[in-house]
Amino acid sequence: MNTIAQKILSTGITLAGGVIGSRLVAGGWKLATGHDAPDDAADETLPLVEALSFAFISAGVAALIKVAGQRGAGTAIRKASEKTARRGANEV
Repeated sequence: MNTIAQKILSTGITLAGGVIGSRLVAGGWKLATGHDAPDDAADETLPLVEALSFAFISAGVAALIKVAGQRGAGTAIRKASEKTARRGANEV
């Protein structure tokens, strides 16, 4: 089921997850490396390995959040539809 409500819910979850995910990645990066996460990949003073590592980690977390958001939205919409259908069947 790919309804408008599911798309809206999925987008909201993904946006909120993106903000939380980027903060988690930045915090984890600081814990692991001891310095702030890179904010400009075009900075020539930033070692290429560090820029690529941060990009891969960030992209992986973003992909996980997107999939989880879409699946969560689908599950929530399906459960709400089933609940509404049961309620309607009981009223008839």
